Amino acid sequence: MFFTLFEVGAVFFPTYPWNDVPVSMYVVWGILIVVGIIKGFGIGAYFMHLWDDPKIYLRVALFPTLFVLLMLWGIGLSNPEGVNGLPSWCTPDWGEQYATERLVDSMRRIALFLVALLLSVTLVSVPASAYNGFQLTNASVGNFTLTDQNNSEMKFSDMTEEIIVVSFLFTRCTDVCPIITQNLKMVQQQIPDEIADEVGFVSITLDPRFDTPEVLSDYMELHGVEWPHLTGTSAEMADVWSRFGMDPQEFVTDPHTDNISEMDGQVHNSSVVYTNENGTSLELMFLPTGMTLTTAAADEAGWELNTSDSQFGTMVNGINGYDSPSDWSWWWSLKLFNESSENWEDSPVGIDSVNALEEQHLAWFSSQANASLLTTPMGEDPSVQIVFPDNTTAFTNISNFTGYHLTQGALDGAGIDVNISDSSYGHFLDSINGVSAPTDWSWWWELHTWNQTNMTWEDSQVGMDLLDDPMTIAWAPSSFNNTDIPAPGFATIEATECSGYGWIMGSGQNAHCMCDAGYEWAEDDMLRGDQLISEDPEYTVGHATITYILDKEKKPRVSWISDNWLAEDFVDDIITLAEKEGLIEVESEEVPSVGLILSVVMISMAAISVRAKSE
Repeated sequence: MFFTLFEVGAVFFPTYPWNDVPVSMYVVWGILIVVGIIKGFGIGAYFMHLWDDPKIYLRVALFPTLFVLLMLWGIGLSNPEGVNGLPSWCTPDWGEQYATERLVDSMRRIALFLVALLLSVTLVSVPASAYNGFQLTNASVGNFTLTDQNNSEMKFSDMTEEIIVVSFLFTRCTDVCPIITQNLKMVQQQIPDEIADEVGFVSITLDPRFDTPEVLSDYMELHGVEWPHLTGTSAEMADVWSRFGMDPQEFVTDPHTDNISEMDGQVHNSSVVYTNENGTSLELMFLPTGMTLTTAAADEAGWELNTSDSQFGTMVNGINGYDSPSDWSWWWSLKLFNESSENWEDSPVGIDSVNALEEQHLAWFSSQANASLLTTPMGEDPSVQIVFPDNTTAFTNISNFTGYHLTQGALDGAGIDVNISDSSYGHFLDSINGVSAPTDWSWWWELHTWNQTNMTWEDSQVGMDLLDDPMTIAWAPSSFNNTDIPAPGFATIEATECSGYGWIMGSGQNAHCMCDAGYEWAEDDMLRGDQLISEDPEYTVGHATITYILDKEKKPRVSWISDNWLAEDFVDDIITLAEKEGLIEVESEEVPSVGLILSVVMISMAAISVRAKSE
């Protein structure tokens, strides 16, 4: 605004304000040129974020010229007497009839010039950010001291590299964090040799209570990385997080609560009684997981799932034919809906560890897709959303769980292998714990329902897909009498179980106490729950995985959120910062850009037109 006043004054004041001395044409030109240079540089430096670009003078050289020419073009229309020596087209005769025609003609030429200006700016401008990630202008994080994986103190100032990559993660994050670590391994391998020694890597935990030096060391060995992994006390970590503008949250978890599910027709104490071929019976509780929810949604919507089992649990590899590639250029990422913040957040655990009684809205999206396409869930019914690689979406609500989901969830929760096939008549149970019906069909796995009125087991008159009321069901060989199946509740109401402080879940090696609040398993016996918890309750860490690129002054310049990035894009950002820091020599442009050439041509054509008109 201050400089604009000088421009206005030069155009509208025929004499200096403090005396009657006329303002010469050369003074006006001088003011307009100087102000044009200042404005041109300011636009390039601040609005186009080119303040540290080595070619800033070249990139903004056109702006002063354009501003000066535009101002001079309009002088005659605003105050023809302000400056002497202007061509006749710039001083219309308001007393003549043809003044309007001249004015219109002049305005057309001004419009032509404005078009030239806009095209010039478009052609010579550069993106607002030169980085693929989020560009930052944060202050230096300074120096701090933490403990590395060798249980030794490490000062951040010990990292003397010109560029530092800082990743925040935690080892109990079984989905996103390993991907981030593996991506950073690829980044480290792809950095050009000329700057490889000038780029340092460090990982900092978001879960200091769990991530001890020993745990971090094991994590590094598992993933084959050598850069430092740092931890510290809660106070030390809080200081470091604040330096980076982060605020990780801990959430207390209580997986043993007996809350009633909001799922229509389903409660927490639904169970499956399983009687094997030897006559031994087990009662298994219904604890649906995120995979149970995903499977139910796929059945509801007709989606085709491609899953596999790994050491980390069930992996979703494909949905509706969109299978994640072997090069990990993208993958299926899991998000959970936070009811409090009403935001979608990365799941801190794998799909098998998601408690579907508490997390009733989840989403799968391709890591290369636009996660902003996820919408706020509507209604109280559980739901699953999908964002495919091509940014198309799918959505379904799950109005209720059926006997199929109950069977799958209860047996999976107990660690008992169950094979259920899908036929034209619905789901069919093929085998339990590896035991299938014989080929002569002398017996088969038969479904039973509990009659609460008569307190007896009855043969189910429908398949498991059609059972959708609050359920207690049983599976037993068809050769067994209903009276051979124990009544439900036998496995969960014994006062002696868990020392009276809980109930037993699962069977065999998978059996363990579901302890009451304030109690946990005994160290040597998961079926005894008489040990009072003296430590803090179980907790998980809210997802806040961010990776930063810092310059030599320890200023964060670029950030990448979660695992939604590719190694090659990350490397490009490192190279861009290296160029800005002078670590990589940037060749000067000897040939003018196409935008600059076209701009000069357009301005020249406009000038020729003006010249011809004045003559």
